[in-house]
Amino acid sequence: MEKMTEEKAARLMLERGFNCAQATLGHFAEELGLDVKTAMKLASGFGGGMRLGDECGCATGALMALGLKYGFTEPGDGAGKSRINQTALKFLERFRERFGSVYCRDLLEADLSTEEGRARAAEAIPKRCPVLAAGACQILEDMLRA
Repeated sequence: MEKMTEEKAARLMLERGFNCAQATLGHFAEELGLDVKTAMKLASGFGGGMRLGDECGCATGALMALGLKYGFTEPGDGAGKSRINQTALKFLERFRERFGSVYCRDLLEADLSTEEGRARAAEAIPKRCPVLAAGACQILEDMLRA
């Protein structure tokens, strides 16, 4: 699989109009047994910190990918639940260490709940989000290959 670079992330998000969660989950979808179209639909509501500046879409897209690989499906699967919870926390810790936060509002330095904040975010997204998506994919690749 081709490595996710900042340039590839920028093409997906800025030229093609996908959000950060779509870029992250979509990059790994086929490898994890999910067709890309379904991945893009699944992740489509998670960009912009779920539209509210909450958890970064790069992180939520990565958590969806980790769920595809390490998630559980049986009720009462304590070991499976523990495995995905530990894996998700490990990803979030590494993302926070690398970028300083897992929250879109912090990463973009903008309050997406206000008109002014959305304008500020629109300026920050082209510079910041491809870096975040590429970084999330690098962390995720390391974790999926482990």
